[in-house]
Amino acid sequence: MTLTRLITLRPRFFSACAVLVLCAITGTADVAYAAGAVESSDSVPLKPGDDLQRVVDSHPPGTTFLLAAGVYRLQSVRPKEGDSFVGARGAILNGARVLTRFRREGRYWVAAGQNQQGQLNGACDPEHPRCMHPEDLFFDNHPLRHVAELSSVGPGTWFFDYPNHKIYFADDPSGHTVETSVARSAFAGPAGHVTIRGLIVEKYAIPAQFGAIGDQYPGPNWVVEHNEVRWNHGTGISLVDGSKALENFVHDNGQKGIGGVGQNILMQGNEVSSNNWAGFALSWEAGGAKFALSKHLTVRGNSIHDNIGEGLWCDIDCLNNLYENNAVVNNTGGGIAYEISYGAVIRNNVVRGNGLPNATWLWEAQILVQNSRDVEIYGNTVDVAPDRGNGIGIIQQNRGSGALGPHIAANNYVHHNVIIHRRSPQGADGEVADYNQKELANQNNRFDYNAYHVTDTAAPHWIWGTPQNWEGLRRLGQEAHGTIDTSLPPAR
Repeated sequence: MTLTRLITLRPRFFSACAVLVLCAITGTADVAYAAGAVESSDSVPLKPGDDLQRVVDSHPPGTTFLLAAGVYRLQSVRPKEGDSFVGARGAILNGARVLTRFRREGRYWVAAGQNQQGQLNGACDPEHPRCMHPEDLFFDNHPLRHVAELSSVGPGTWFFDYPNHKIYFADDPSGHTVETSVARSAFAGPAGHVTIRGLIVEKYAIPAQFGAIGDQYPGPNWVVEHNEVRWNHGTGISLVDGSKALENFVHDNGQKGIGGVGQNILMQGNEVSSNNWAGFALSWEAGGAKFALSKHLTVRGNSIHDNIGEGLWCDIDCLNNLYENNAVVNNTGGGIAYEISYGAVIRNNVVRGNGLPNATWLWEAQILVQNSRDVEIYGNTVDVAPDRGNGIGIIQQNRGSGALGPHIAANNYVHHNVIIHRRSPQGADGEVADYNQKELANQNNRFDYNAYHVTDTAAPHWIWGTPQNWEGLRRLGQEAHGTIDTSLPPAR
């Protein structure tokens, strides 16, 4: 998807020509640089072929660098405090090397002299055994699948013989642009108050859980806005304390779109889609956006769709976080997950069509509270597909203790949501446990004032320890003011 199409599909995220770089891309304004940056005596123009790090090193902190259109290949930048990097339309930071010299070895094409080998990280699904290797091979901007042995190479796949520095593939490179990712990340380092705006950042060999923008531990208070971040191996954007990801298009990254750790992070107005093509295991970490150990995180007004993995996920001692006004749609894991954490508000989101077929227990829920407490869930539209996923679930397992006490499912309040089950008895809501089931029943988890639309009002769409129909759920003291009917809203 191009940024032009993004604006067409997501008009609520971008006011007309409010963001000048996007207006320039769509042809509605002839503006050289992103909003808020104009050439002046205080700004430094850059062009393709410049050594970006050398230029940054020769200027004081707080400099604005204006990147002209073109491809900046194999560039990795460590900014200084307060630096800004602003792209003209078509300014691309590309972490890959173009391959032009090939020879035949039997049925394979071979590119020799490839010495790159990055940090390994992650756990893979069975079809992608080399997902933990950050190097990728691209044919005309399409990543090929990395196989584990030479004999497995066929159309659409490749193999890196690391000891002998050779890349093998089966597809004829004639007439195609062939690239292999080499540079680790586009922007990294401890400097704070860095701004990155209006750039395309692509094809970096960033390991899983680290960001092509941000790498492992970027400095605080970065502003990453109006960028397109794509085809990087691990995560697109990584954030820490006080940082903001605003109105970016983060798509087709190998592991996930956005991630971070810290306090007072804001993720707002982004489109995050089609991530995890490298095949990381869903149970490990993959999909749209995942944060951990984050306090006062705000995730607002994002479109999170069609990722392979969870849509939105916060894990491990997250505290007092807010998820509001997001559209979380058609992700192959669950929709919004809050795991072994404390205190959150999840409100006014549309969470629809997430999950895998044949989900057991309450896994793959549109909204899942897992061993977390003091979570309030209200005002959401939750739409369970006829063939996959669950509704709103609370799960308790033996997960030990964290910063604020035991990781248990307690004091969670689910109210005033619209919950749709499009085929009975597919999908369930409620609470389940495989640890301290009796105690869970007394931990003040409540469902009330929710409006359910189902195809069969007698179907067991609830689990409260054991499967329940509507009347059974109410006998247990839940949904005293809830409603149920067979009037299904039109499917979207």
